[in-house]
Amino acid sequence: MRRAMIAIALLLAACTREAPPKSFVLATTSSLQGSGVLELLQVELKRDTGIEIHPVVIGSGQALQLAAQGQADVTITHDPGAEKRFVAAHKPRLYRQFMWNDFVIVGPMDDRADVAHARSAGNAFARIAKAHAVFMSRNDQSGTYAKERAIWRAALAVPEFNPGYLKMGQPMAALLRSSSEMQAYTLSDRATYEQLAPSLRLRLLYAGDPFLRNVYSVMLISGDSNASTFVEWLLHGRGRSLLDAYSIQGHRAFHLL
Repeated sequence: MRRAMIAIALLLAACTREAPPKSFVLATTSSLQGSGVLELLQVELKRDTGIEIHPVVIGSGQALQLAAQGQADVTITHDPGAEKRFVAAHKPRLYRQFMWNDFVIVGPMDDRADVAHARSAGNAFARIAKAHAVFMSRNDQSGTYAKERAIWRAALAVPEFNPGYLKMGQPMAALLRSSSEMQAYTLSDRATYEQLAPSLRLRLLYAGDPFLRNVYSVMLISGDSNASTFVEWLLHGRGRSLLDAYSIQGHRAFHLL
């Protein structure tokens, strides 16, 4: 009888013991957080599946470095060149470009470099360089910084020759706030800028060049089942619908691929 009672007690304890939390590590670009969409994905994924996202919010290059070191299960990045190099070297389980928006050039209210009348993104940067205007750079391993450097090359300009070129090393939201305070020019993803625009003293001065297209990709790095569930939910489930419907200041934030 005593043995039976002990067995029943052990069985009850096993049944009532909490299951380990379902989670995975997502290394993601800071623009996903700055746009507000990361928080939405965290809340809705847990509601649908019980899975928690543990985000590491860093630049795209750093996110890929974490993945290469086995410290991330999934990455979301927006640096196609770095992504292709990663795929060739590390062979992720899945690599998919899944949405896009665009980069925009924002700047001071007086637009002393006359960027608003630029003919292209490269011409906009050339005007900033010629005016020796203050430009704040991410100066990190982000996809935004990679695009910025490509635009400077298109402008045939060396930004470091401009004494107003400031290497900030800040994530996107912080850089926009600094640019607002200093009335400086900068390059931003559209979603983060529009999310913060009501609190900034910055104008959207130039957009629309196809060169400014900003493509986001997801990679499944590990075999973790929670990570796999998230990627499936993001690409083919309700996550995709959430991204399609997500808007900021009445404007669609992302376009699906």
